[in-house]
Amino acid sequence: MDAPIPAEDRTAQEPAAPTQQTAAQEQELAAQKQALRRSLRAARREAYGADPERRSREADRLLAHAGPLLALVDSVVARRRVATGPAPRVAAFHPTPTEADVMPLAAELAARGAELVFPAAAGTELEWIRWDGRSAFADSPGRGFGKEPVGERLGTDALAQAVLVLSPALAVDRAGTRIGHGAGYYDRALVTVPRSARVVAVVHPGELLAAGTLPREAHDVPIPEVLTADGIVSLITNDPA
Repeated sequence: MDAPIPAEDRTAQEPAAPTQQTAAQEQELAAQKQALRRSLRAARREAYGADPERRSREADRLLAHAGPLLALVDSVVARRRVATGPAPRVAAFHPTPTEADVMPLAAELAARGAELVFPAAAGTELEWIRWDGRSAFADSPGRGFGKEPVGERLGTDALAQAVLVLSPALAVDRAGTRIGHGAGYYDRALVTVPRSARVVAVVHPGELLAAGTLPREAHDVPIPEVLTADGIVSLITNDPA
């Protein structure tokens, strides 16, 4: 497992200022990203679509490597109990059938006293719904979503109180560039996360790619850490150039 970046430095790293692009360059980049998405989805379906047991085994390994994230929640829970503060808020996601299965980790975080929130489709933004660690999920109408809890929506700014965000992705490269499904939901949501929070993308081991593999646009929010079934990796979120 790569050496972790100190907490005070993790969210302070910023991507280099993007260069101006012509309309033709923007169209070319958009087409490149769409081709990457098709390729990544196809690879994911081939690897996990017909082998749910593999995904289940990797979910167990993912949870086994999540000790630092569990320790973070444990420490915040302990401090806030002394100060009678609110439970630490953690954002997770209900995976689609071929995404990395973060649900065992989400359930463990809830059991340790975290307030879990999950995304819900709300037009071009994400809203968030609490999950108690036990209740069933309902099908989500959002494109690219799995399921969502049933309950009151907390609004689009719920991540402003988060201490940990577990983000889905199709892939992340070691420069911290994340590629999602193309709707931009998480890029818009992640800008509301406090700098003190840990932001961790959760993907399959083969979806952590070499630095510079993925193109980054001005609106793409860099990811400081990745969690896979092989462990937690801290990333260098400056542009790879």
